[in-house]
Amino acid sequence: MARKHYNLPPLTSLASFEAAARHLSFKEAATELNVTPGAVSHQIKALESALGVALFRRRHRGVVLTDQGTMLFDTLESSFARISATLARLRRSADTATVTIAATTAVSSLWLTPRLTAFWKVHNGIAVNQQLSDRPESLLPDADLHIRYGNFDADHADTFPLFRDELVPVCSPAFAAHGDIELEALARLPLIHPDADDKSWTTWRTWFSTLGYRGEIAQGLRVNNYTIALQAARDGVGVVLGWRRLVRPFLDRGVLVPLGRRSLQAPASFYIVSDPEEAISGPARLVRDWLLDNV
Repeated sequence: MARKHYNLPPLTSLASFEAAARHLSFKEAATELNVTPGAVSHQIKALESALGVALFRRRHRGVVLTDQGTMLFDTLESSFARISATLARLRRSADTATVTIAATTAVSSLWLTPRLTAFWKVHNGIAVNQQLSDRPESLLPDADLHIRYGNFDADHADTFPLFRDELVPVCSPAFAAHGDIELEALARLPLIHPDADDKSWTTWRTWFSTLGYRGEIAQGLRVNNYTIALQAARDGVGVVLGWRRLVRPFLDRGVLVPLGRRSLQAPASFYIVSDPEEAISGPARLVRDWLLDNV
């Protein structure tokens, strides 16, 4: 009845269209929806027929949205995101003693988890789950709290600053025998390059350039995970760009040491995002405030 009240086409066709538009692929949409590509195509053709407009242009190597398709996708994407967030809040209200935090794997392993261990020693009746994703476009709507890196919006009432880090080359104590060398010499050492999905993280190229060196830098070792990069540095493979606050446990234990005295303030900040005060659960507020007090 609701569908007729709002004069909507079948919701299945809208869901099929949204997935296909997001992926720009009927095949990938079918995989996500656990149906066949033919079923997705059928749903979209029925939707186009009902609306009287073409939503996709079919091409040899895939599909692209028409202007009408872009208009519909923009509306569905924002609407589905709001529905998802509302449903997540309803689910969480049924289990108010559980708090879910979304973070990257590096932030989780290096900064968040040690603090949660300390939190549980004081508040062992609150279960805290972590959702990990290194893809910046992942919304993770089920999380009560999100730890993010980027440009902090001080005007947003539900956004709270954690810290701004410092970028410094780090390596094993044995590798540090190179001493405090010039940037040109450092650029020739074996450098460890994490290939992150999130392009806001500072690279070696950006670090050197900001400090005034724009020459060649060593290709070194490329890895797809910052935790692996740190392990490679601990094993003496080369030098990794260290986020001093994040890698402090390794620095305190002496398994990693700064190479030289040059450092650079990170261009953005780490911050925590929560639900609005009128919607956040008591345990989530407790975890959020505890993290802010124990940065």
